[in-house]
Amino acid sequence: MTSGAGDERTLSLTLRGSPAEEVSRAQSAVSEFLGRHGEGPAAISRAELLLEEVALNVLRHGFDAPDTPEVSIRLAREPAGWAFDFEDRGRPFDPTTAPLPPPAPSLAEAKVGGFGLPLIRRIAQSLRYERTEDGRNLFRLVLPPSDPLRS
Repeated sequence: MTSGAGDERTLSLTLRGSPAEEVSRAQSAVSEFLGRHGEGPAAISRAELLLEEVALNVLRHGFDAPDTPEVSIRLAREPAGWAFDFEDRGRPFDPTTAPLPPPAPSLAEAKVGGFGLPLIRRIAQSLRYERTEDGRNLFRLVLPPSDPLRS
C-alpha cells in the first residue's frame, strides 16, 4: 500500500498485491485518519466495512491474470459526509445497477459471499459509478455525516 501526499482533509491510498494485507493496512490508515477528524467508533467501523467490501472485490475479482490488481482510494470530507473515491483499471462493473442475489430461505441455506452489494447500498448515503473512455472504473460512495448519538 502506498499513501499519497494530500492535505490534512484528504487521505489518498493505492492498494496492490496481497488483497487481505493491503486492505487491512488501508483500514488502519482510514481508522486513524477519521479518528483525527473526530469520528467515533461507529462511523469508523462503517467506513472500514465499506472500504473492505469495495477494495477486496476489486482486487480479487476485477482483474484477469496476469494483470496486477491495483485500486486507488481517496477519502475526503464533503458537506454531504465522507466521500470515498475508488479508481481502478479492471473489468467494468457497476455496483449501482448490478442485481442483488436472492435472499436465502434460511440462515442454514445461506451461501458465503454475496452480501457486499446489499451492505454497501444500505450503509452508503449515495453511490455513483462511471466507466471512462480510457478504461477506468470510477466508483464513489458517500457515508452520511456522523450522528453523535450513534458514533
